[in-house]
Amino acid sequence: MIALILGATPLVAGAQAQNLGRKDFVGLPRPYVETLVKGEAAFGTKDWVGATAAFQEATKLEPSRMIGFYRLGEAQRAAGKLDEAEASWQAALGKQGPDDLEAKVMFVVADLRERQGKWEAAKTAWQGYATFVNGTKGARGYPATATERIKQAERRIKDERDYGAVKERAAQREVEKAREAEENAKKDKLNR
Repeated sequence: MIALILGATPLVAGAQAQNLGRKDFVGLPRPYVETLVKGEAAFGTKDWVGATAAFQEATKLEPSRMIGFYRLGEAQRAAGKLDEAEASWQAALGKQGPDDLEAKVMFVVADLRERQGKWEAAKTAWQGYATFVNGTKGARGYPATATERIKQAERRIKDERDYGAVKERAAQREVEKAREAEENAKKDKLNR
């Protein structure tokens, strides 16, 4: 498999060489694959900085390919940089890649929206994911997960709407308590 992708000589030994045979890498230009493999190796050792740098380089080598942006987002998420991961995944959605990979990107975007507490956006993202997986022959995915996550997002949206008034009253009480404490402190100073 490696020989089919890169020619007769393997680039790296051991586990890294196995990455070269990944189906996501089939048909991609050699320098791009080498850079992706470098990123995969760094990712595998939890070197988020190294992985991010390699995947960023990959996106520069082949800016029209989805896999580099997807893996860049994965490295950024692992490093705790969720806003950067979101930007990378959004960029990935407009790039060339197999339907399975597009489904993965849509899944992680929807999941990220939930983690951010953006429930309307999460619901919309899960709906888009389910539609894509159900309507695209080459896309394998988890439509049942999307259905369940949509229900959870709807519940959270309803809870936020229902409890919005309660939150407002609690916030108003906190403001009133702070004002009262300030007034009491002024009175204490005057009584001394």
